[in-house]
Amino acid sequence: MDWGYVTAVALLFSVLLIATQRMIERHRRFMRGFVIVLAVLLMIRYTLQLENIVAYLIALCVSFIFWLLIGRYNPAPTDDKIKVFGLDD
Repeated sequence: MDWGYVTAVALLFSVLLIATQRMIERHRRFMRGFVIVLAVLLMIRYTLQLENIVAYLIALCVSFIFWLLIGRYNPAPTDDKIKVFGLDD
């Protein structure tokens, strides 16, 4: 098993899944679709099936732990609560 590949894919998908959790609701569907398409493309392109599955499971576990420890108590803000500071603020 190539642990460098597993680590890279797990890190990539962990970041993507955590970013998906922190997005506003209307962009989450697009991002989830993007993550699924990327996973399918990796499965088709590289024949390392076991490594891909292990990396996806690690990424899902990391994402779930992030949600359990941080995301559940600090939900992503809605559009109304987001304040953008400009040069005049």
